[in-house]
Amino acid sequence: METISAKAQVLADSLPRLRALKNSLVVIKYGGSVIDETIYADSILTDVAFLRQIGVSVAMVHGGGKAISGKMREAGVVPKFVDGLRVTDKKTIKIVESVLQGTINPQIVKQLNAHGVHTSGLSGKKAFAAKRLVHEGTSGQKVDLGFVGDITSVQKKNVEALLKKGIVPVITPLALGSGNATLNINADVAAARLAGELKASSLLFLSDVNGLLEDPQHPDSTISRVSQTDIQGLIKTGVIQAGMLPKVDSALNALRKGVKRVKMLNGQMAHCILIDLMIDSRLGTEVVLATENQ
Repeated sequence: METISAKAQVLADSLPRLRALKNSLVVIKYGGSVIDETIYADSILTDVAFLRQIGVSVAMVHGGGKAISGKMREAGVVPKFVDGLRVTDKKTIKIVESVLQGTINPQIVKQLNAHGVHTSGLSGKKAFAAKRLVHEGTSGQKVDLGFVGDITSVQKKNVEALLKKGIVPVITPLALGSGNATLNINADVAAARLAGELKASSLLFLSDVNGLLEDPQHPDSTISRVSQTDIQGLIKTGVIQAGMLPKVDSALNALRKGVKRVKMLNGQMAHCILIDLMIDSRLGTEVVLATENQ
């Protein structure tokens, strides 16, 4: 009986957060091995179903890096990255679009529908317009990344139309470029830009690590809160590098655009979304523009 009472108390204690969440918008970047592993995916998508049930709007932008890299290797193409961004030639962009649109997106939509969530797959080309990105590397040298996009605008009406109908849009990290070219967008950047344009209440980056780690070799070295100033220092010391660079940069941009809250969470923790939003917000890493003493 005590266990049942304890469970009931958890529900009762969550009431203030339930009230705060109602009619809010949460944008989720869904990536890492959590997409590939059924046990993690089921937990995350159950959380999304719960959020919809209590009146929270949800938009998802998914990655697919591991599946894309695997398909590239099958085609004899060696994946190349610069500062965490994928170098994308003509052959690669065809593989990227095929995997994202033909495999991963339909899979997520099917899984969400199975959880009772009204869902619609949406090509990023109907959500984002972009120009070719010429990346300036950490050494200051400019690098042509090929068919990689720098988002110039967000067609948020297409996303808002789905949200107003109670539908969860599941969006691929692609964009429409000049001459109807398909451009590859870093999924973290796409999710953050979408969240900023929609003025989301929360932006959640889900991956397979416990947030931002002070020491990548120690999963328990999570930095619980990091500011813009902290980030600059962590980049200089090499703590933040590679794929974490676009993530933290896009997180800061989202906050500047009006997103109220940005978190990096480990999607391999069961029900990480519900725990973070409703029970214990100390999970993962919260990104802020400035701490109180800055």
